[in-house]
Amino acid sequence: MTTRLARLGLLAAALLGPATAAQDHRPQWVEAYQSSPADFDFVIPKDMKLPDEARERLRDRPPVVGTLRMRLTLGASGHALRIRISNEDGTQPLLVDGASVGLAADGFDARAGTLRPLAFGGQRRITIAPGAPALSDPVDLDAAALDDIVVSLHLPQPLKLKAFGNQRMAFAAGDQSLSPRLDGGDAIIGRPPVSGALVLSAHPPRVIVALGDSITDGNRPYAGQLHGWPEQLLRRLVAARGSDPVTVVNAGIGGNRVLSTSWGDAALARFDRDVARVRGVSHVILLEGINDIGHGGSSTMFGRNPPLDVADLIAGYEQIIARAHVAGIKVVMGTLTPFGGSTSHSPEREAQRQAVNQWIRTAGVADAIIDFDAAVRDPHNPLHLRSDYDSGDHIHPSEAGYRAMGDAIDLALFDRG
Repeated sequence: MTTRLARLGLLAAALLGPATAAQDHRPQWVEAYQSSPADFDFVIPKDMKLPDEARERLRDRPPVVGTLRMRLTLGASGHALRIRISNEDGTQPLLVDGASVGLAADGFDARAGTLRPLAFGGQRRITIAPGAPALSDPVDLDAAALDDIVVSLHLPQPLKLKAFGNQRMAFAAGDQSLSPRLDGGDAIIGRPPVSGALVLSAHPPRVIVALGDSITDGNRPYAGQLHGWPEQLLRRLVAARGSDPVTVVNAGIGGNRVLSTSWGDAALARFDRDVARVRGVSHVILLEGINDIGHGGSSTMFGRNPPLDVADLIAGYEQIIARAHVAGIKVVMGTLTPFGGSTSHSPEREAQRQAVNQWIRTAGVADAIIDFDAAVRDPHNPLHLRSDYDSGDHIHPSEAGYRAMGDAIDLALFDRG
């Protein structure tokens, strides 16, 4: 009987093995771009000192009607695309009456001959319920990692963009979604309603998700700007790509916190949506907590909050790590970067940052660490960013600072095994 069962097992393996192997090598949909949906609950006091550029980005804007076009950078290559539109933080149905995707030319122009209409269940018109995303049907379009695409949505009804999105988009009157160049287009900054782009890849890469706040957020106000340290890491991984490709998607939200929801859902609340659901994710880089520290107690833009207990923040980290490990995801933690001289800095808050960084460096709970603090601090004044790495507000790195952060990451952290 044992011999017979063994023979049956070998026969089954022979019959099923090739099919299983073929399944394993079938093209797969891979997340190639992400912008985490986020709402923002804040009021800018009139007497608050802000750079003119920051005040312009944060000011209230009228709703958008017409064609809204976004320029996005892909992190993976493929032969087909799908676009995800989010109404997850909306309170009213979102009507899209025409949409398209194409390879980007200059600015917000589409490369000639590449624009493809998007459909949803075969229809060009879709109403997205509040709290839900919508995924387009596939379109044939060859795209490579680090290619830019343009995605256009025709919005016949007013859409109020979230002000603190930092993404520069173009908009124009009417339905110009299939026009390579927008006629009479203007620019607006906000949170893009396109929350993802997926590519159909014959050689699907493993995925690294960067989970964080504005220091991670890949939405930048000008086309051509480095999309933060995650894009610099992506560029290095693409250049080093071998037989085991790896890509990066960005799950940063400006103003985000680990423990509290206000500028986007707390990291603890959005982990499943923004990290665990991503197909092929092998690692998450967690760089978050400076807003929990900087806005504990009274805060100009976050309102009044309970004072932060560092033990609570560490417990939040431990929960994210535990949930990642259950999902088979390795956790790489980044030390919190300096914020001396910023409006949220104080000696008490600096002591909290130092305590958190000490825990990150020594606790051994994460699978690995990246010492972002060491990469960008001023060696002569380590509570501050190095002057050439400082954007000017003493908390957000400059483009050179983001490049230094991306360059400080050891690529060997993401090897298999």
